[in-house]
Amino acid sequence: MLLTPLAHGRVSMQCDLCVPPVLTIASPAWLRRTGWTLAADGGPVDACPNCTVRVAPRHRVRRGDATPVEPDPARLPNVLVVGATKAGTTSMHSYLAVHPEIAASEEKEMRFFTDPDCRDWVGAYQERFAPGTRYRLESTPFYSKAPCYPGVVDRMADLVPDARIIYLVRDPVDRIIAEHVEMVAWNSAEHPLDDELADPAEPTSPLVASSRYATQLEPYLEAFGKDRVLVVDLADLGADVDATMGRVFDFLGLERPELSGDDWGRHNTAEEKRALPPWLMAIRRGPLVRVVRRLPAARRVAHLAWRRTGEKIERPQLSPAVEAALRAELQPEVDRLRELTGQSFASWSL
Repeated sequence: MLLTPLAHGRVSMQCDLCVPPVLTIASPAWLRRTGWTLAADGGPVDACPNCTVRVAPRHRVRRGDATPVEPDPARLPNVLVVGATKAGTTSMHSYLAVHPEIAASEEKEMRFFTDPDCRDWVGAYQERFAPGTRYRLESTPFYSKAPCYPGVVDRMADLVPDARIIYLVRDPVDRIIAEHVEMVAWNSAEHPLDDELADPAEPTSPLVASSRYATQLEPYLEAFGKDRVLVVDLADLGADVDATMGRVFDFLGLERPELSGDDWGRHNTAEEKRALPPWLMAIRRGPLVRVVRRLPAARRVAHLAWRRTGEKIERPQLSPAVEAALRAELQPEVDRLRELTGQSFASWSL
């Protein structure tokens, strides 16, 4: 599904088949080269590379419940970690999931509220949460990437109006670089970093959008109220995880679990990032993949091969001119974020 057209010939695209739906931002030409099947080319659905090779064309049916399901507030999430991308959402999801009164979704990123047709599969979504706990948790960084993924806050306010929102942030320039490294790792970086940031004032610039923290935060404050939205700095989480998670559990009205700093662990760190090797990219789109992927160990073997053969990704450097323009664009966002939250974000470069 085409979610919205963006600047410079790009689109934000959602796979019509898989649960959770795969999301990406790129030009249609790049999508085709990386294995997407596009409805614009005459097919019935938009299918991501995984679904293109896993699901035969005659079996490609749009995601949806077999029969209509009414949303059940007792099964829908009431804690949502909404981003930002590369600001610690994986760690926060894991840390919250240790609490006995929090049931985390089976998959961390369900990407439910990015889908304009999310009500069509609300039954499948609800089944991802164990019943009977005080809180049900989902974490999706794309929930704070407007306007690239529009309508998220409105859909949340409609379906889960009493939810509590946790929004993680980090130094906005560092976050952009980290997200680009992630894109390189997944072979979704269409351009070098300097080229990606050539127009930092463009509102739909995918990398810059996620660092416009005040712009992303304000709709959540308006829809849910300040007492239901917590902003957490990744720097605080790294410097003192016990104290920071204590603040999060206090926000949820939960007793703090008795854990030490070493018990929390680290997740999805930069030193883990490796690029998908070309041979793995080639075979994942080959005709045998549909059969191989059905093997129980296929995913584990592919992940191990990636870790053993993928090249470690070096942190890219911004040119002075691009960095200066980016910092000038983001400084007002950081100033407004400080006003909205009352937090200093003292370790940031802006």
